[in-house]
Amino acid sequence: MPDNAQQRPRRRRKKRNPLYGPLSFIVICAAMIFGMSVFFRVSTIEVTGINRYTEQDVIEASGLEEGDNLFFINRSSATSRIFAKLPYIEKAAINRKLPAKLVIEVSESKAIAYLTDSSGGIWIIDRGCKLLEQSDTAGISGLIRVDGISLVEPTSGEQIAAEDGLPKVAYLSQILWQIQGRRMELDVSRIDISNVGSPSFDYQGRFTIRLGPDEIVEDKFDRMVNVVNRLAPGDTGTIDLSVEKQANFTPQ
Repeated sequence: MPDNAQQRPRRRRKKRNPLYGPLSFIVICAAMIFGMSVFFRVSTIEVTGINRYTEQDVIEASGLEEGDNLFFINRSSATSRIFAKLPYIEKAAINRKLPAKLVIEVSESKAIAYLTDSSGGIWIIDRGCKLLEQSDTAGISGLIRVDGISLVEPTSGEQIAAEDGLPKVAYLSQILWQIQGRRMELDVSRIDISNVGSPSFDYQGRFTIRLGPDEIVEDKFDRMVNVVNRLAPGDTGTIDLSVEKQANFTPQ
Protein backbone atom coordinates (compact mmCIF):
# COMPACT_ATOMS: atom_id res chain seq x y z
CA MET A 1 0.00 0.00 0.00
CA PRO A 2 1.53 3.34 -1.09
CA ASP A 3 2.53 5.83 1.58
CA ASN A 4 -0.14 8.58 1.96
CA ALA A 5 2.55 11.14 2.64
CA GLN A 6 4.11 10.44 -0.71
CA GLN A 7 0.76 10.83 -2.53
CA ARG A 8 0.14 14.37 -1.25
CA PRO A 9 0.99 17.09 -3.75
CA ARG A 10 3.92 19.21 -2.72
CA ARG A 11 3.21 22.84 -2.03
CA ARG A 12 5.39 25.31 -3.69
CA ARG A 13 7.03 27.80 -1.38
CA LYS A 14 6.69 31.37 -2.42
CA LYS A 15 10.00 33.02 -2.99
CA ARG A 16 10.45 36.40 -1.32
CA ASN A 17 12.15 39.17 -3.12
CA PRO A 18 15.45 39.69 -1.21
CA LEU A 19 15.00 43.46 -1.55
CA TYR A 20 11.48 43.45 -0.10
CA GLY A 21 12.47 43.58 3.60
CA PRO A 22 15.13 46.33 3.43
CA LEU A 23 13.08 48.33 0.95
CA SER A 24 10.02 48.24 3.20
CA PHE A 25 12.11 49.40 6.14
CA ILE A 26 13.52 52.31 4.14
CA VAL A 27 10.05 53.34 2.96
CA ILE A 28 8.67 53.24 6.51
CA CYS A 29 11.60 55.28 7.85
CA ALA A 30 11.23 57.83 5.06
CA ALA A 31 7.52 58.15 5.81
CA MET A 32 8.22 58.69 9.51
CA ILE A 33 10.86 61.33 8.81
CA PHE A 34 8.54 63.08 6.38
CA GLY A 35 5.74 63.04 8.96
CA MET A 36 8.02 64.42 11.66
CA SER A 37 9.29 67.18 9.39
CA VAL A 38 5.77 68.21 8.40
CA PHE A 39 3.84 67.94 11.65
CA PHE A 40 6.29 68.59 14.52
CA ARG A 41 7.03 72.25 13.97
CA VAL A 42 7.83 74.50 16.92
CA SER A 43 4.97 76.91 17.56
CA THR A 44 5.93 78.08 21.08
CA ILE A 45 9.26 78.75 22.80
CA GLU A 46 9.09 79.33 26.55
CA VAL A 47 11.95 80.48 28.81
CA THR A 48 12.04 79.88 32.57
CA GLY A 49 14.43 80.98 35.31
CA ILE A 50 15.31 84.39 33.91
CA ASN A 51 15.81 87.53 35.92
CA ARG A 52 18.59 89.60 34.45
CA TYR A 53 17.74 88.80 30.82
CA THR A 54 14.46 88.88 28.92
CA GLU A 55 12.82 85.89 27.32
CA GLN A 56 13.62 87.33 23.90
CA ASP A 57 17.31 87.72 24.85
CA VAL A 58 17.58 84.00 25.57
CA ILE A 59 15.62 82.91 22.49
CA GLU A 60 17.70 85.07 20.17
CA ALA A 61 20.93 83.87 21.75
CA SER A 62 19.88 80.22 21.29
CA GLY A 63 19.26 80.68 17.57
CA LEU A 64 16.01 78.73 17.86
CA GLU A 65 12.94 79.93 15.98
CA GLU A 66 9.27 79.14 15.67
CA GLY A 67 8.87 76.83 12.70
CA ASP A 68 11.98 74.79 13.50
CA ASN A 69 11.47 71.06 13.56
CA LEU A 70 11.00 69.89 17.13
CA PHE A 71 13.10 66.76 16.67
CA PHE A 72 15.82 68.01 14.37
CA ILE A 73 17.07 70.96 16.43
CA ASN A 74 20.58 70.67 17.88
CA ARG A 75 20.05 71.33 21.56
CA SER A 76 23.75 71.14 22.41
CA SER A 77 24.64 73.85 19.89
CA ALA A 78 21.76 76.02 21.05
CA THR A 79 22.85 75.89 24.71
CA SER A 80 26.45 76.63 23.70
CA ARG A 81 25.28 79.75 21.88
CA ILE A 82 23.35 80.86 24.98
CA PHE A 83 26.46 80.54 27.17
CA ALA A 84 28.60 82.37 24.62
CA LYS A 85 26.26 85.34 24.20
CA LEU A 86 24.80 85.68 27.70
CA PRO A 87 27.61 85.52 30.31
CA TYR A 88 25.25 85.61 33.30
CA ILE A 89 23.65 82.29 32.32
CA GLU A 90 25.11 79.58 34.54
CA LYS A 91 23.01 76.60 33.40
CA ALA A 92 20.74 75.99 30.43
CA ALA A 93 18.66 73.04 29.27
CA ILE A 94 16.29 72.76 26.31
CA ASN A 95 13.35 70.37 26.60
CA ARG A 96 10.81 69.28 24.00
CA LYS A 97 7.13 69.35 24.91
CA LEU A 98 4.92 67.57 22.38
CA PRO A 99 3.39 68.40 20.08
CA ALA A 100 5.01 71.75 19.27
CA LYS A 101 6.68 73.43 22.24
CA LEU A 102 10.25 74.09 23.40
CA VAL A 103 11.09 75.05 26.98
CA ILE A 104 14.46 76.66 27.68
CA GLU A 105 15.23 76.30 31.38
CA VAL A 106 18.04 78.53 32.62
CA SER A 107 19.59 79.59 35.89
CA GLU A 108 21.61 82.77 36.15
CA SER A 109 25.00 83.34 37.71
CA LYS A 110 25.28 85.66 40.66
CA ALA A 111 28.11 88.18 40.84
CA ILE A 112 30.10 87.50 43.99
CA ALA A 113 33.60 88.94 43.57
CA TYR A 114 35.85 91.05 41.38
CA LEU A 115 39.50 91.34 40.40
CA THR A 116 41.59 93.62 38.23
CA ASP A 117 43.66 93.01 35.11
CA SER A 118 47.12 94.35 34.33
CA SER A 119 45.73 97.60 32.93
CA GLY A 120 43.57 98.26 35.99
CA GLY A 121 40.33 97.07 34.42
CA ILE A 122 37.80 95.63 36.85
CA TRP A 123 36.22 92.25 36.13
CA ILE A 124 33.23 90.78 37.96
CA ILE A 125 33.17 87.01 38.47
CA ASP A 126 30.75 84.37 39.72
CA ARG A 127 31.42 81.46 42.07
CA GLY A 128 32.72 79.35 39.19
CA CYS A 129 35.32 82.03 38.40
CA LYS A 130 33.57 82.93 35.16
CA LEU A 131 34.22 86.48 33.99
CA LEU A 132 30.77 88.03 33.81
CA GLU A 133 31.57 91.56 32.66
CA GLN A 134 33.86 94.53 33.02
CA SER A 135 32.74 97.14 35.51
CA ASP A 136 33.64 100.36 37.23
CA THR A 137 33.98 101.12 40.92
CA ALA A 138 30.26 101.85 41.20
CA GLY A 139 29.40 98.36 39.97
CA ILE A 140 31.40 96.42 42.55
CA SER A 141 29.69 97.63 45.70
CA GLY A 142 29.10 94.68 48.02
CA LEU A 143 31.36 92.34 46.05
CA ILE A 144 34.45 90.57 47.41
CA ARG A 145 37.85 91.82 46.25
CA VAL A 146 40.22 89.09 45.05
CA ASP A 147 43.97 89.69 45.17
CA GLY A 148 46.80 87.52 43.91
CA ILE A 149 45.64 86.40 40.45
CA SER A 150 47.13 87.78 37.23
CA LEU A 151 44.58 87.62 34.42
CA VAL A 152 45.54 86.54 30.90
CA GLU A 153 43.45 87.99 28.05
CA PRO A 154 40.21 88.20 30.06
CA THR A 155 37.08 87.60 28.01
CA SER A 156 33.49 88.02 29.13
CA GLY A 157 31.75 84.66 29.45
CA GLU A 158 34.98 82.69 29.83
CA GLN A 159 36.51 81.25 32.99
CA ILE A 160 39.52 83.07 34.42
CA ALA A 161 42.78 82.32 32.66
CA ALA A 162 45.64 83.13 35.02
CA GLU A 163 49.37 83.46 34.61
CA ASP A 164 49.65 81.59 37.88
CA GLY A 165 47.91 78.54 36.43
CA LEU A 166 44.77 76.52 37.07
CA PRO A 167 45.36 75.59 40.76
CA LYS A 168 44.70 79.15 41.93
CA VAL A 169 41.51 79.40 39.91
CA ALA A 170 40.26 75.99 41.08
CA TYR A 171 40.96 76.80 44.75
CA LEU A 172 39.38 80.24 44.48
CA SER A 173 36.26 78.68 42.98
CA GLN A 174 35.93 76.28 45.91
CA ILE A 175 36.26 79.17 48.36
CA LEU A 176 33.62 81.21 46.54
CA TRP A 177 31.23 78.24 46.41
CA GLN A 178 31.50 77.85 50.17
CA ILE A 179 30.99 81.55 50.79
CA GLN A 180 27.92 81.76 48.56
CA GLY A 181 26.47 78.43 49.73
CA ARG A 182 26.69 79.59 53.34
CA ARG A 183 25.43 83.10 52.49
CA MET A 184 28.59 84.75 53.77
CA GLU A 185 28.99 87.20 50.89
CA LEU A 186 28.50 90.26 53.08
CA ASP A 187 30.85 88.88 55.76
CA VAL A 188 33.87 88.53 53.45
CA SER A 189 35.45 91.69 52.10
CA ARG A 190 38.70 90.38 50.58
CA ILE A 191 40.35 87.13 49.49
CA ASP A 192 44.12 86.93 49.03
CA ILE A 193 45.18 83.94 46.97
CA SER A 194 48.71 85.12 46.21
CA ASN A 195 50.02 81.96 47.89
CA VAL A 196 47.93 79.07 46.57
CA GLY A 197 49.32 76.91 49.38
CA SER A 198 47.83 79.19 52.01
CA PRO A 199 45.17 81.66 50.84
CA SER A 200 43.45 83.88 53.37
CA PHE A 201 40.39 86.08 53.64
CA ASP A 202 38.95 88.74 55.92
CA TYR A 203 35.82 87.67 57.78
CA GLN A 204 33.24 89.86 59.55
CA GLY A 205 35.80 92.64 59.85
CA ARG A 206 37.19 90.81 62.89
CA PHE A 207 39.12 87.79 61.70
CA THR A 208 41.81 86.80 59.23
CA ILE A 209 41.15 83.24 58.07
CA ARG A 210 44.15 81.23 56.89
CA LEU A 211 43.01 78.21 54.91
CA GLY A 212 46.22 76.33 54.18
CA PRO A 213 46.47 73.78 51.32
CA ASP A 214 43.59 72.93 48.99
CA GLU A 215 42.21 70.01 50.99
CA ILE A 216 38.55 69.42 51.94
CA VAL A 217 37.59 73.08 51.79
CA GLU A 218 34.07 72.43 53.08
CA ASP A 219 35.51 70.93 56.27
CA LYS A 220 37.75 73.98 56.75
CA PHE A 221 34.72 76.28 56.63
CA ASP A 222 32.87 74.05 59.12
CA ARG A 223 35.76 74.37 61.56
CA MET A 224 35.93 78.13 61.06
CA VAL A 225 32.23 78.56 61.83
CA ASN A 226 32.53 76.42 64.96
CA VAL A 227 35.40 78.55 66.26
CA VAL A 228 33.66 81.85 65.53
CA ASN A 229 30.48 80.67 67.27
CA ARG A 230 32.46 79.93 70.45
CA LEU A 231 34.21 83.31 70.57
CA ALA A 232 32.92 86.44 72.26
CA PRO A 233 31.38 89.19 70.07
CA GLY A 234 34.35 91.48 70.62
CA ASP A 235 37.09 88.93 69.88
CA THR A 236 39.40 89.57 66.93
CA GLY A 237 42.42 87.75 65.55
CA THR A 238 43.54 84.98 63.20
CA ILE A 239 41.94 81.57 62.70
CA ASP A 240 44.44 79.13 61.21
CA LEU A 241 42.92 76.14 59.39
CA SER A 242 46.09 74.98 57.68
CA VAL A 243 46.48 71.90 59.89
CA GLU A 244 44.08 69.05 59.11
CA LYS A 245 41.13 68.77 61.51
CA GLN A 246 42.37 71.68 63.59
CA ALA A 247 41.39 75.32 63.97
CA ASN A 248 43.79 77.48 65.95
CA PHE A 249 42.71 80.94 67.08
CA THR A 250 45.31 83.60 67.82
CA PRO A 251 43.81 86.73 69.36
CA GLN A 252 44.92 90.10 68.12
